Amino acid sequence: MIILEKPYVSEFLQQTVVRLQIPVLETEFSKSLTHAREMNMLEEGVFFSTIENTNYPLIYSNSENSVELLNRFAPELRMTKNVNYFKDKSKLREIFSKLNPDVWYCTYTVNELIDLDIATLKTPFVIKPVRGFASIGIHAVHDAAEWNTALAGILQEVKIMQHVFPDVVVSLNEFLIERYIEGTEIAIDAYFNRSGEPVILNILTHLFGSKLDMSDRLYMTSDEVVRKYHDPIIKYLEEIARLTDLRNFPFHFEMRQESNGNFVPIEINPMRFMGFCVADVEYYFYGINPYEYYFHQKKPDWDKILGSRSDKLYGMFGIDIPKHLDKSRIRFDYEKFIAHFSKVLHHVKMDYIKFPMAIYLFAEVPKDQFSEFEVILYSDLYEFIIDDE
Repeated sequence: MIILEKPYVSEFLQQTVVRLQIPVLETEFSKSLTHAREMNMLEEGVFFSTIENTNYPLIYSNSENSVELLNRFAPELRMTKNVNYFKDKSKLREIFSKLNPDVWYCTYTVNELIDLDIATLKTPFVIKPVRGFASIGIHAVHDAAEWNTALAGILQEVKIMQHVFPDVVVSLNEFLIERYIEGTEIAIDAYFNRSGEPVILNILTHLFGSKLDMSDRLYMTSDEVVRKYHDPIIKYLEEIARLTDLRNFPFHFEMRQESNGNFVPIEINPMRFMGFCVADVEYYFYGINPYEYYFHQKKPDWDKILGSRSDKLYGMFGIDIPKHLDKSRIRFDYEKFIAHFSKVLHHVKMDYIKFPMAIYLFAEVPKDQFSEFEVILYSDLYEFIIDDE
């Protein structure tokens, strides 16, 4: 069972839904999709009654906009309750405090932030929306000067983003402040199967251009990344599975591994893998169709998959327009950006006036050519931006 909702459904996901004939909730949005006529559409009553009458139904959605539909039509469903719990970052900390008791956090409204004296807090820290998406409203703060910059940025983002996503997806009314976690940031797509066992479909390391960078500029993977983190992350997910019932539960999980080897959670995005088209990287990087693997309860044969990729690096680039620029007065040079890469696996041009990103691009390089990725990681992007003034 799948709910296809705004803001974006990739061509790859649509084709998979058609090929597997996964039942799709019929909505005005899903009916507007390119391949809607080929999909196995179910009207609301049939769709939700099927879910409610099935033990541990297989449910997926490309977008957290669907949370509102679950709360309206299936509020008592186990999936709905898990989604609501994990989507709220402050509630999520309650769960993970059992695994990471040294991680502190506190929450504030926007108005409280304006009057906040950060001398009362330990620095460095990270501030983020209690409900958020795509690095919107996330800032790292190491001192008072950075706090002033972060607060100004938050107030601007509140004004710009308040009508882009529904409140259940991104709420810029309440923010969470927590300890800045040193270490390697890791992102995974995974699911708990019908037996409650974790299955990992993707492991990426999240690279940053500076200590203040909180963007989605570059996620990278390789055979070494997957082999290094797979088994330790599986063990950590097994600990999480002991805290609550998560059978048939797909999710995107971001965490950091500290120098002592401990994993510290950042966020879990429930009922979906990475947003927009980014979950498709599993196919372009590893030959794994994550939607098929979830609905058919398949596990990757990582030794076989990685055996043919031992000399490659894979990068996922999420490029946004620098926040201080007026997006209505500039143009992003998509073709020049794409031409930078020696081997582009896939790209999707986004409407950067409407969405946070200008382009998502998946690329491959030999391991000794990481510099091709690194140039973009540290770029100010001005070479790809045309000023129309």
